[in-house]
Amino acid sequence: MKKLEQEGWFCIRSAGSHSPIDIIAIKSGQFRFIQSKKTGYLSPQERKEKEELEQKLGINIEVM
Repeated sequence: MKKLEQEGWFCIRSAGSHSPIDIIAIKSGQFRFIQSKKTGYLSPQERKEKEELEQKLGINIEVM
């Protein structure tokens, strides 16, 4: 989140939401939806939830 803010993004953290979106970053009319993972990968259940949400909302969720 700090790196994004240094790049000029306005960030909103969704702490403890247990959703596939941990950070929403906004800059110049652009939105980034981010799932933050220490391990860098999603479990099969997390991947399924992410894909369902992406399809339902028509968005792309980045995994970082």
